[in-house]
Amino acid sequence: MPVEPFATLASAPESHLDELALAMAGELREVDADGARAKLDDLAAELGPAAGGGPEAEAEALRELLAHRHGFSGDREEYDRPDNSMLDLVLERRKGLPILLSTVYAEVARRAGIAVAGVGLPGHFVVAHFGQTPPLLFDPFGDGTRFELSRPLPLRASGPHETVVRMLNNLVGSYRRRADLGRAIRAAELRLELPVGEDARTTFEAELRSLRARLN
Repeated sequence: MPVEPFATLASAPESHLDELALAMAGELREVDADGARAKLDDLAAELGPAAGGGPEAEAEALRELLAHRHGFSGDREEYDRPDNSMLDLVLERRKGLPILLSTVYAEVARRAGIAVAGVGLPGHFVVAHFGQTPPLLFDPFGDGTRFELSRPLPLRASGPHETVVRMLNNLVGSYRRRADLGRAIRAAELRLELPVGEDARTTFEAELRSLRARLN
């Protein structure tokens, strides 16, 4: 099944994060969406028996499945590589940025009926099990280990649209540093198709103008 157009999902009030991330990737390169969905489904089927065991047990089962059994980990050697921001390639390579690894954790958990979602923190992205208060934080980039805040912060699940904005921020920078202005411009354009605040929109529009000026 082909992925829906990015503009359609970006304007929808509710979109699943995996579909939005695959649509984003499809705007920049060829994507095997069916293969990515199948991998998420297969991982969720493996996780399924752990559902209902409570937050601690479910979080540990998710970590055991993804970090240990299947080897998902952070790409520390080529952190800035654009492939690390592509959901289908992260599922294939089992390496990626924190936000994409968190997407894998969250989407596998969602399919298994487990209340895990991504959480955007200053300078980092992790996941949380929201089945307890306060939520149980763990770090997919750090092999799913428990994540402790250095100071108390309000925690909430990052929605699909705002999560993909952060993915695109990473891609704009990654492509720009590689002098791939065509893809940097396309990633910058995609940000403006998502619902963002006025301050962010002003910043994104200015950055897009700057990138287009460099292309001329």
